[in-house]
Amino acid sequence: MSDRIKQKKPVEKRSWRAWLAPAGRPPSIERFERLYLASFAVALLGWAYSWQSTADRLAIDPKTAAFGWLLPAALLLSCAITLLLWYLVARRASLAAKWVVTVLTGLAVLRFAINLITVMRGAVPAVAMLLSVAIVVLSVAATVHLFRDDARLWFGEDMMTGDDAE
Repeated sequence: MSDRIKQKKPVEKRSWRAWLAPAGRPPSIERFERLYLASFAVALLGWAYSWQSTADRLAIDPKTAAFGWLLPAALLLSCAITLLLWYLVARRASLAAKWVVTVLTGLAVLRFAINLITVMRGAVPAVAMLLSVAIVVLSVAATVHLFRDDARLWFGEDMMTGDDAE
């Protein structure tokens, strides 16, 4: 019996990071991850900064006063979607998630451009504006990294151009 115990291999211990991070990720994906998560952190600061004023606006209007639960639900949903997209793109090489991130980033840039009209009127506090600029810049920078050659290989996209493909 002692011979069988000696023959068994010990159970390999893995850190929690090993479960999340596949080995050999390209540098562009690692940069995407850092920039995307930095954008998420700044967005959380934005939520914290505007939480009370948004809650007050909901409470003042009789039509929205009953929807006080909507603010925390929106924050949780936003966090869940952002973290799911991060995981699928940076850890699981999901091409579909890459395009969802790209479309959402494009929509954020469009929304920011439209909101500049409000900013021109001085209706937005400077801190909120700086946070918005930081979020958009970080998001665009992160998304650009998804289209570099090493990232395209990560997603399994065909790297051949028209001359190479036959």
